[in-house]
Amino acid sequence: MRRHVLGATVIALVVWPFYSPSSSWAADWSLSPSAGLTGRYDDNILFSEEGTELEDEVGYATFRVEAAYDTDRFRAALNSGVQGETYAEYDEFNTLDHDHRLGLSYGVSRNLDVRAAGFFKEDTTQETELLEEGLLVRREDRQKFGGNAGFDYDFTQQLSFSADWTRRYSKYYGDSTEFDDRTSDTIELAPQYMLSPQTKLFLALGFEDTEYDSPGDPEIKNYRVKPSFRHDFAEDFYIQAGAGYRYTEDDSSPDETETDGFIFNIDFHKKWKRATAALLTSRDQYASIDEGNVERDRITIRGSYNLTERFYTSVSATYRQNRVEDESEDDNEYYSVTPAIGYALTPNVTLQASVDYSEYNYEDNPSEDRDQFRAGLTLTSTWPRLFTNH
Repeated sequence: MRRHVLGATVIALVVWPFYSPSSSWAADWSLSPSAGLTGRYDDNILFSEEGTELEDEVGYATFRVEAAYDTDRFRAALNSGVQGETYAEYDEFNTLDHDHRLGLSYGVSRNLDVRAAGFFKEDTTQETELLEEGLLVRREDRQKFGGNAGFDYDFTQQLSFSADWTRRYSKYYGDSTEFDDRTSDTIELAPQYMLSPQTKLFLALGFEDTEYDSPGDPEIKNYRVKPSFRHDFAEDFYIQAGAGYRYTEDDSSPDETETDGFIFNIDFHKKWKRATAALLTSRDQYASIDEGNVERDRITIRGSYNLTERFYTSVSATYRQNRVEDESEDDNEYYSVTPAIGYALTPNVTLQASVDYSEYNYEDNPSEDRDQFRAGLTLTSTWPRLFTNH
């Protein structure tokens, strides 16, 4: 039923602008492709423990296209990409990943904007889970798809309200898999008050329900409330932060458990004439790929510096800690640091060299700790608004 509602919303958003008497036909559209080639040495392609590492040279070829269509009231945006991954020696790990997202929005009135989106992604679990969750799992093929719908409503110039509902599916395929398919629904509500032109206050209310396709239909429900604010010190300098409470019901283990905890986030962004810096830190809860109720801490530091108009350096360092509520499971920590140096060969072509060092440590089983070193060279070409009506 919910899929039918989402489908009807998407169709309405597409058709409405063209049949509404007040819609504007003065549209702006553009198509922006990009492509990249990467060669990388990896001393531990499966992030295995010491003594079982596999090293290889890996090649990546990527192509992405972004398309946009805008009128005064209607907007459609497409972001679609594909990446091929080729191993020199262990070619059984060769893979083709791709992801696609279409978003639509429409200004119903001066006070009300509605939106909907759909997405599809095919990836491999090991790379994605490490990047997104800091969680190391076995490498398996997966499909993720779903959609969302929401709206923004302005009561006054100072007071507004937004609401979003998202449905996600994860499907695993292959000869054998240790993961169960899952479905999740997320509802997010956020009243907002503009205290001043520089300061906004939020109340982030959220609910997430994750159900796994295994005997008994195990389920993890998470409720959260987090008062937050954003303050812009200047156009290129702001801080956004919040702190609150979460309550979690977990019946994915034999004994149903209820847990709660403190959640927060602090995001700091600063831009200078030749440099940028960002600090992001947070604590939250999530339902993991292997049916775990996990509390996660994250700290990320990013920075860049332009030595000349064409020559730049950057660095990113991340720390993640996953604490599993089930005492039979092992807590873990994941560290990663990535310095890089790049040169703009032309305004649209960039060559970048980078190295990446990561560690993954287990609290109760240090004998299974592992690390990974990678070094690569990437050539990227971008063509902003290559095709456009302006």
